[in-house]
Amino acid sequence: MKSRERHDLRRNELLELLSNPRELGRRYGLPALIIVVAVVVAIWLIVRASGAEDRKWQQAWLPLETAVATHNEEQLRAITTGAKNEALVRAWANVKRGELLYNRSQQGEYFGEKAAREELLSQAISCHKQALKIGQKWREVVGQATIGLGLCYENLGQFGRAAEQYEAIISQAEERFAGTLWLSRAQGRKKFLAGPAEEKVVFSP
Repeated sequence: MKSRERHDLRRNELLELLSNPRELGRRYGLPALIIVVAVVVAIWLIVRASGAEDRKWQQAWLPLETAVATHNEEQLRAITTGAKNEALVRAWANVKRGELLYNRSQQGEYFGEKAAREELLSQAISCHKQALKIGQKWREVVGQATIGLGLCYENLGQFGRAAEQYEAIISQAEERFAGTLWLSRAQGRKKFLAGPAEEKVVFSP
């Protein structure tokens, strides 16, 4: 049989098969069904895995959100030391604990207690440094913790160290902090520190 005749015969058989759904189903129904089921199962597994990842992150962030909302320093401390917590969660817990301690140092009850205020600021500095150590690859963590460090140093009268923190952000403006609030704050604080010395405020009794 010539090749053209064989081609025409196969084409006619295919057309006949396509025109007869029942015969098509009889020949190829099971393999087609298996393929469809496999695709559906694969999609279901992907969606389920995605949902599980979302639930995992929600469970990881919920304690941090609760601790921040209730100003619970002990809970924040526990999150920072929780070995099972994600690095990003621990980094943010350190940032938020540092901010909490800094804000506490600004309260009036500590204005006349220099040693207590300095201890709070020292603890806040440790928190921000730890956040930077853990979360160096996340811009948000680096920006927030670095500004926090600068403010702590300012309050301790260590203006040179404070300026170094702000410069660390400014020097990375193009590649990391362009257009961010952290860059704007760093530029503003550094400009302030370059101003008249008498304008700088160190909270001391």
